[in-house]
Order: sequence, then structure tokens, then C-alpha cells
Amino acid sequence: MRNYAGKPGPRGLWIAVFGPDGAGKSALIDQLAGKLDTAFAGVKRFHFRPMFRGQGTDRPPVIDPHGKPPRSTLVSLCKLIYWLLDCWVGYLFTIRRQVAGSHLVIFDRYLPDILVDPLRYRLPASSLGFARLLAAWAPRPDLCILLEVPAEVVQQRKREVLLAESQRQRTAYLAMFAVLPNTLLVDAGCPLDEVTQQVITAIFAVLISSLSPTPEAYLNAYL
Repeated sequence: MRNYAGKPGPRGLWIAVFGPDGAGKSALIDQLAGKLDTAFAGVKRFHFRPMFRGQGTDRPPVIDPHGKPPRSTLVSLCKLIYWLLDCWVGYLFTIRRQVAGSHLVIFDRYLPDILVDPLRYRLPASSLGFARLLAAWAPRPDLCILLEVPAEVVQQRKREVLLAESQRQRTAYLAMFAVLPNTLLVDAGCPLDEVTQQVITAIFAVLISSLSPTPEAYLNAYL
């Protein structure tokens, strides 16, 4: 990782961005990748999980998140185990190495997202207890970011689900972030530049807390 003046640093960072469709996750990640590419050795992006066997595979965006019915309980349990294994293999062989190599690793959603919107992942109600257990065992990012936005604003941006579902997801995200470690809530109703700056400040604050005995001096050097 290098600061804006090009000075080298010892490590990178792993962050995960959460929020409903319409919160602005993709726009924020694009901004972070552009603004921080020279501050780190590079930026590595993932969607939901590492997909260790298929890294670099382009996948079409989800335009109807609840369009398919839930899978059977047995298939869902197998899927959940596979997803957890993929997270660990990807972490051990890709994410950890990228962070050690001073890269910024960004996830658009991550495994705990299954607890907020299980229908998106075609999980039946009968599998949710097991899903909660496995999500707790997944490797943890250095920083989890929630783009917090009112359901009415989400509906203005993307009407892929009903208003009641957007309201339910907002409540579920807030409840999840109340217990997750290392979190940041950002008002995603603000202009994108303001949201981006809040997240960049938080990213460097996490680095500062683990690297510098004098945080104020280190923050001034980076920002």
C-alpha cells in the first residue's frame, strides 16, 4: 500500500460493502477502485464470495432477485457448506495473500448477506438456522460497510422488490450490523462523493489503528 504521495506501507485491507439493490454499492466500489488504486498496490474486487475455482468469471447482474423459487432444504444445506468452504479457501489462498501484498480487497456483499435476503440466495426457511451458524464461521473482513438508505429512496432508484420488502431488508441490515464487529454505517442518501470520502477516511483509520503509535500524525500523512 502506498499513500497519495507514493510512500510504501506494510499491508493492505479487506472490506465488504453491504446494502440493498439501489443503495449505490457498485457506484461506491467503482469510486474506491479509482481513487485508491494508487494508494494500494492494487484493488481486487469480488462479488458475495471468492469463487475460488472461477475467479475472473464475469457474471450478469441480478435484475430479479426473487424471481426463482427456493431450493430444497437438502440442496440448500449443501450450497451453504460449499459457500463457506469457498470463503475459507478463497481467504487462505487469495484474500490473505492480496492483503499481505498491500492490495485493497473489496467485496460487493459477503456471506452474512444470506441472513438479510435469503430469497435472493434461494434459501428456504428450513435452512436459515444452519445459514446463521455457517455465516458466523466465515472469515471476517477488516471492515464491513453498510450503505444505509431509507426504503423509499431505494424504491426510487430500483424497484426490484416491493416497498415492504425494502423496509424489511433495511431493518434486517441494521440488526445484523448491530452485532457484527468492525462496522461502518454510511448515509447512502448523501451525494456519492461524500459517501466515498467517508469510506476512504474509515479505510485509512483502520490502517492507522493497526500500524501507527501516533494516529494523528499518520492520518495527516495520508489525508
